[in-house]
Amino acid sequence: MNHRPLTRRLNRRFALTSLGLSALGLTGCPLSLSESTAIDESNGTDAAERAFGEAAAEHEVLLNRIGRCLADEKRRRGLSTMVNGAWQIFHGILAYGERFPIDTPSGRRPALEYFRRGGTCDGFQPTLGDPLASDGRYGMKVALEPTTKVGQGHRDQWLAVVAQAGVPIDAKWKVGDHEFVIEDWLRQAELDVPLNYETEFSWTLIPLSFYRGTEHRFTGRDGDTYSTELLLESEVSRDLSASVCGGTHRLIGIAYALRNRIAEGKPLSGPWNDAASHLKAAIELTRVNQNPDGSYSTSYMHRTGWCNDLGEMLGTTGHVLEFLAIAADQTTLRSEWVRRSATKLCDILEWCRNVDLECGVLYHALHGLAEYERRLAAG
Repeated sequence: MNHRPLTRRLNRRFALTSLGLSALGLTGCPLSLSESTAIDESNGTDAAERAFGEAAAEHEVLLNRIGRCLADEKRRRGLSTMVNGAWQIFHGILAYGERFPIDTPSGRRPALEYFRRGGTCDGFQPTLGDPLASDGRYGMKVALEPTTKVGQGHRDQWLAVVAQAGVPIDAKWKVGDHEFVIEDWLRQAELDVPLNYETEFSWTLIPLSFYRGTEHRFTGRDGDTYSTELLLESEVSRDLSASVCGGTHRLIGIAYALRNRIAEGKPLSGPWNDAASHLKAAIELTRVNQNPDGSYSTSYMHRTGWCNDLGEMLGTTGHVLEFLAIAADQTTLRSEWVRRSATKLCDILEWCRNVDLECGVLYHALHGLAEYERRLAAG
């Protein structure tokens, strides 16, 4: 199907603007270890092997430190449905997935298990949605509560967290006397795409990338046909510097979609090639604007910036590392500049060990470290 008519329709509806990161002429990620290491001409092989061994040892030390940091933060900090809202709890699920425990009226339980069995809290009280088909199924609907820092701040944000936690599409989810499956929640999200007046498809792309193929198409409540590719094209066109959290969430949605495309072995043509170039340019901007102490710019990737506020440093560095951990290749993740940022995050978390931290900032940083650890261990 030709997407040009769909793109024009979406452009008219949401007034897309051009990002133009690729126009900066940025050509890609930093050099690999073998390209960046100075070789002793008299004994080049030995020098390269020593450098490789030293880097591997440093990575092992860092991975062990990250593991301890993640375990310490989960043990030392706790959330409760009687005190905390969904905004806080679902960010904890983002970082720790099925392993994230919370206090509930019936005792301490894994958060996802609590919610899937019908549990609720302030900001998460799902309801019966629209009828989906002649088979009698209904969608599962979760209210949008922007700016409250209690409920869902972005469309499909909680569904994106559930997808990243590894919950399968046929997993059951109880709401009152009704039993849904995750696909009912996703189909409701697809139906509601025309209601996304914010033109913020970052979180919608994530469950689509976990549960659907990259050529998936669906019908919105307006009767128009949409697709993963069309939403990707919209996200690539957005101005990152004007987006929430420096555009890192947009980049993460794009990265998951691109990862899915590559896993399918499909060609990176058209919007997919634009997405790859977009991520490549953003990674290079991140490297160029990194601070000497290993933290990332307080302006994220867009220009230089530093401050001595640990909370702000944790927020920007954590969000950017989270993006890199999902989007970057193994060579970039193993580079010295990314390793320094992960080390800096561990430093900040240790310095703030006895300090209350805003949950969004804290758990995005921990999710970044968890993804970084997982990617390095798998690579």
